[in-house]
Amino acid sequence: MDVRRISDPLTLAAKLQVVTREKAKAHMRVRHADEDDLIQDLIGAAFDFLHGPDGWLNGYCLLAEEFESFLPAIDTTAELPLRPVSDIDAIVVARLVNGTYEPAPAGTFVAATQDNFAVVARLAAPGAAPTTAAGPRSYRLGFSAGHVDPDAVPMPLKQSILLLVGHWYVNREVAAGTVPREIEYGLRSLAGRYRVSPNHS
Repeated sequence: MDVRRISDPLTLAAKLQVVTREKAKAHMRVRHADEDDLIQDLIGAAFDFLHGPDGWLNGYCLLAEEFESFLPAIDTTAELPLRPVSDIDAIVVARLVNGTYEPAPAGTFVAATQDNFAVVARLAAPGAAPTTAAGPRSYRLGFSAGHVDPDAVPMPLKQSILLLVGHWYVNREVAAGTVPREIEYGLRSLAGRYRVSPNHS
């Protein structure tokens, strides 16, 4: 998956809008403030564990970020590697011409969404330019993936963050980013429907 984030990295403050420190403390029944910074860091780590191109959710983005993806060709259709994509009109398709990416002419491609996935399709047209080009990065897709509103993040994903935070808070010798089998099972029960493999299985 040749994809790159082009927007500024999400801040911890942004991640805390999905699951607040107060919510995590209530979940763990923590009443003191001595470890507020630790709990915030654990929320950030849990968010990162799930989110984005390399996250446990296999490309599901919790909050909106800007990305670009590269392809050697778009013969018929091309699926964007990240989801959800809410604004298909903002998808930009560009082709590499003489070392520069130039936007595809209007009417060359159309975009649509299905089950949170976005697909770019080439429109058949007489006399259209060849659909293949030399090089693994002949086409560039610019797009935004993720929820703009933190409140729109599905509740099972928020609960998954709380599950991870609670586990790491109690088991401090365990490195953040690793989960035992029982936590993995809990994640699959909560968020498995949002975790989709490249072949949609």
